[in-house]
Amino acid sequence: MNMYAKNKNPWWKKTLIGVAVLAIFMGSLMLFESPIKNVFYYLMSPLLEASWRAGGSTSGFLAPFFEWKSLAGQRDATRKENEALIWQVASLQDSLKELQHIKEAGENTSADNFTLATVRALGQDTTSDFILIDEGSEQGISENMPVISSTKVLYGKVVKVYNSFSQVMLISNKNSVVDVKIENADAGEKPVLGAVKGSGGFSLYLDLVSSDAELAQQDNIVTSGQEGIFPRNLLIGMISTVHKNDAKPFQTADVQPFFDVKNMDNLFVITNYLKK
Repeated sequence: MNMYAKNKNPWWKKTLIGVAVLAIFMGSLMLFESPIKNVFYYLMSPLLEASWRAGGSTSGFLAPFFEWKSLAGQRDATRKENEALIWQVASLQDSLKELQHIKEAGENTSADNFTLATVRALGQDTTSDFILIDEGSEQGISENMPVISSTKVLYGKVVKVYNSFSQVMLISNKNSVVDVKIENADAGEKPVLGAVKGSGGFSLYLDLVSSDAELAQQDNIVTSGQEGIFPRNLLIGMISTVHKNDAKPFQTADVQPFFDVKNMDNLFVITNYLKK
């Protein structure tokens, strides 16, 4: 029983030993003359052919052991090329999106004759409703310039200017007050005037509206232009809830803003409507 166990080698060990011996022997042939190589190839040709038929020559069988570093390098180079291509596609998509917004802004403000500077929001202060944009005094930005979207939605105004950056106070800031008018379904009626104030947290409310004025949910609110900072008819938001008390001279309303703080990749500063 002991002799039987001693001679019983697993088949894979025999195969591995045979392949190793074959590889060493083939390598040693580099030291011999052509006639001896010819004899060896003649004797081994059936085995080599069988190996090739099974899936490759002996050198092909051993290739993963000798060429894994080369393959790993190729995979790494391919990965880097793919990453570079993905970056180029993303950059191209951003450029196309910016061009579309510029075209849209030009079309929507063509009757206003605005001069627009395209800017990007670099960050936002959610505690006080400020954003930072990527242009400043070197690009002609000044304080109190309005900031809008390509669809004429009002975001706010520039309040502090640096050389290459500016701080914008959103209309939802607690210190923001914008003179507005409520658009009526009947264009012949006198517009309802009031003021939209910021309550923080990107929220707005309508105030200083006469108690006898008719307000309704989903009424649109736009700038009236009376304070001289914002042009007329910039989009503010929509009335969501009306709060009316006959004992008070004014009524208020909650406002759903039209601006989108999650989509500020391309904004526009109106540079030719600054009134002091």
